Amino acid sequence: MTAIVSSIRGFAHEHDDVPAFHAAFLVGTILCAAVFNLGFYAILILAHVCLDIVKYRDVHGFSFKQTIKAAALESIGDIALFLLALNFAIYLNHTYMLNALSGMMRSELTVLRAFGTMVPKIRILENMCAIALNFHGYMHTQHPALDRKLSRLEKWSIRTIVVSIAFLVLAVFLFQANQWDLVQVLSHELIPSL
Repeated sequence: MTAIVSSIRGFAHEHDDVPAFHAAFLVGTILCAAVFNLGFYAILILAHVCLDIVKYRDVHGFSFKQTIKAAALESIGDIALFLLALNFAIYLNHTYMLNALSGMMRSELTVLRAFGTMVPKIRILENMCAIALNFHGYMHTQHPALDRKLSRLEKWSIRTIVVSIAFLVLAVFLFQANQWDLVQVLSHELIPSL
């Protein structure tokens, strides 16, 4: 068993030098983004937050308040991307906007919807794979924003989260006549499935 673990660790440390790994990783992440719905990525983000709570509470001995702050900072980008993808999935769903449009415009919005949901999924999956490939280093490294002000990316992530939540609340009012359809879209996107 030690030889297997040693070879896996060796690969994890040297995988950046293998071009075939990068190609396979890129194809794999794009395939996963196309196959899995947003519910799968919600589970990944939740697992990341739980891992951060264990990391900062048990490994680094932070207080509960510091742990929550650190876990939020670690996952803020993924949460922003997830909510952005959810907005794309709702507002560009066939049930709502796409039915009202002509064929050519419908196909363009379908491509836009695919782009708006797949790019965040790819980023979230890449982040989780990076954690998995360097788990020990991840568990013993603190987030740099704990000792400094928020970066521009973190500030934009917070803005994206606020705007995305506002649009999700707005969707309830905009689609008041079609609330059952909205519930079906949300269940299709958020209940993990292929």
